[in-house]
Amino acid sequence: MSEAIVVPKQKINLKRLIIPVGISLGVSLYLFYTNFHPSALRLIHPSQKMFLGLFLGLVAIAVRDFAFMYKIRLSTGEKLSWRRTFQAIIMWEFGAAITPKLGEVAFILWVLKKSGLSYGRSIAALVLNTFLDNVAFVVVFALLYWKLGQQMLIINADCPDIAGHAIMQSLRGLASKAWIGYVFFCAMALFFGVALFWLPRSAKKFFHRVSTIKLFSRFKDSLMHLGDEIEITALEYKGREFSFWFKMSIATLINWAARYLLANALLFAFSTGGLNMLEIFARQYVLWLFLVIPSTPGASGLAELSFIAVNCEFMPVGLSAAIVLVWRIYSYYLYLLLGILVLPKWLSDSKKSNAVAAL
Repeated sequence: MSEAIVVPKQKINLKRLIIPVGISLGVSLYLFYTNFHPSALRLIHPSQKMFLGLFLGLVAIAVRDFAFMYKIRLSTGEKLSWRRTFQAIIMWEFGAAITPKLGEVAFILWVLKKSGLSYGRSIAALVLNTFLDNVAFVVVFALLYWKLGQQMLIINADCPDIAGHAIMQSLRGLASKAWIGYVFFCAMALFFGVALFWLPRSAKKFFHRVSTIKLFSRFKDSLMHLGDEIEITALEYKGREFSFWFKMSIATLINWAARYLLANALLFAFSTGGLNMLEIFARQYVLWLFLVIPSTPGASGLAELSFIAVNCEFMPVGLSAAIVLVWRIYSYYLYLLLGILVLPKWLSDSKKSNAVAAL
């Protein structure tokens, strides 16, 4: 397998935590100041329902991460042990939390390489998993829309906790335009599907030729690398048996379903009435279209505002700020903490692996 593609060296600097955590905490404090009503505290009281919802949130995280580990291990030919795979996905999530979207790919490739994989296998695993993630999103989004129709996208703007908040009201209104993002995901899934499984060499030549166009000269290296990556991925997984694709597809669906079901569990924990769980689940697909927009590291700030904007009517009035903070603890701060705890051992193991490989 070709090793021609060089991934930029990365350096983990814990000072990077300051900006995303500062933004996230700042927005959370702002939301508490503007949204939280002391009278709403009477709605929070320990109960079996609350503890069940919080526990189910932890179950969702555990299922999500196990499915993530399984598909990464499977897509890398089981070259990593379960422990090393766990370390890799924690560092993957940690990197996503402290790195802007535009720099996330290079960081992930660095993590996989440091975990003991070749650059070629790291690239193939990343491209394949990205492709399957897109396909899973496209398929499930379509099924949810088929079931719910416009109810999935047309969200009533009348929600007390976002009254007077222009940004959240705008985000809520943008939900009706989520189909634009969906079309983009469909196009990406279709393009990479054809490129990977039917015309990898043609795709490589296409990107190499595009890179010579003056208009795209600024992205010449990236375009050439993308073409190389597609061919590498196609060669890596060419001729894989049906069972491999079945297992990868199921693991991908479980991984992403669990990711979105976290919101269902937490909203259930704090709810005071009946909830339409399917509608809540569908709203998280709309929310994801906001979170993939290149913004701050870990979508800090945007994530909190978007979560409330999309899920406002499912939360008791005055508690949205508290609920979104709990959601971020589960989905963001937890991985920052785990990343800090895992980092020293992961770096130590990486040095040992590199030393053995050099012998």
